[in-house]
Amino acid sequence: MKREEVKNKIPGITDEQLDWLMGENGRDVTAEKTKAASLQTQVNELTTQLNTAKDGLKAFEGVDVNDLKGQITKLQGQLTDQAAGFAFDAALDGAIRDAKGRDVKAIRSMLDLEKLKSSTNRDSDIKTALDALVKDKAWAFDVGTHYPTVPDGGTAGAGAGAGTAADGVEAAFGMLNPGMKI
Repeated sequence: MKREEVKNKIPGITDEQLDWLMGENGRDVTAEKTKAASLQTQVNELTTQLNTAKDGLKAFEGVDVNDLKGQITKLQGQLTDQAAGFAFDAALDGAIRDAKGRDVKAIRSMLDLEKLKSSTNRDSDIKTALDALVKDKAWAFDVGTHYPTVPDGGTAGAGAGAGTAADGVEAAFGMLNPGMKI
């Protein structure tokens, strides 16, 4: 709206009235411009978001969702099996160490691992298998001393005719040089 147009449409309007009218009109126009600018900003932002979403969806064109679900299910199964395997290995290795096994790998090779893995009462069955192995192959476990019991109360390895190391050296030297004394 222009001042000249208002003066032509409203003859006899005073300058004070015209100023007031123009001021009110300017405030209304400014308020509407502000609203329009805000809405235009929103439109621009939404257009950008829409374009970003469209670009993102293009990456999924031709993707078979059911195939992806199948792959996810398969991977979850593999992770579950792997976690169960780790749990079994940890339980078995811990039980072997608790039974004072000398070599975990060697002892594992003596056990029926598949039978133990499929067991419903795994801990009990592992303990039973290890107890049987301790009885059958005690050498694989550190279950105490394995020195023979000596009936005469002496020490193992010291029998009749045992002497000191010096005696052995003198005897050996005497065999080499019969006439010499050390």
